[in-house]
Amino acid sequence: MVNNSKAFKLAKYAVMFATIFVAMMLDRVISLGLPTATAACVLLVTFSFCYLDDSWLTGVLSCTLFGLASFFKEFIFPSSVAGFPVYYWPIITVLPRIAMGAVAFGVYRLMLLATAKMRNKYTRQTICITVATFFGLVTNTVLFLSTLNLFNQLAGKEYNSLVVVIKGVLLTNILPEYLISMILAPHIVLGVRRGLKLGLEGNNWKHDESEKNPA
Repeated sequence: MVNNSKAFKLAKYAVMFATIFVAMMLDRVISLGLPTATAACVLLVTFSFCYLDDSWLTGVLSCTLFGLASFFKEFIFPSSVAGFPVYYWPIITVLPRIAMGAVAFGVYRLMLLATAKMRNKYTRQTICITVATFFGLVTNTVLFLSTLNLFNQLAGKEYNSLVVVIKGVLLTNILPEYLISMILAPHIVLGVRRGLKLGLEGNNWKHDESEKNPA
């Protein structure tokens, strides 16, 4: 039986935030030896949480926590975001990640409907999570870079078009980060679901709730 109490949920989300923040710090350490900063670890961890228990709340909140971690990270390891007034930071760091979570989990649910006739549940989940992660990553890339460019433009700073920016980081950032999340996230999600006894589809907790509160 899955523990679904309010205290457990609060603890779960606290652990999610801590894990995401640690992954972000790990990315910073890894980036010390790279020509550009990477977000491979934090994206992988975030998407692994996103689909964990087949819940809209968890899906969107995990990505929102990624945005909050990114916001707080600016106080420790400033990036180009830190060049703007602090009240702009949540718009740049958090809002694109909320959209990322909504898109990723929304596509995941749509993919579940589209693949409903597949018999192999593991393969079905792998396909759904992989496709959803791709769309979530694209949403994050486009919205984050677009927002950053918009504020650069409003501040009268030098900026490039979105296409130019994406081309500049395609091989060093985007491609590795996309591949790592799309390849590994499905297997991490399914492995953790099994370990937590959430079921292969991550919805055992829903059955527990229905048993406690029969119609």
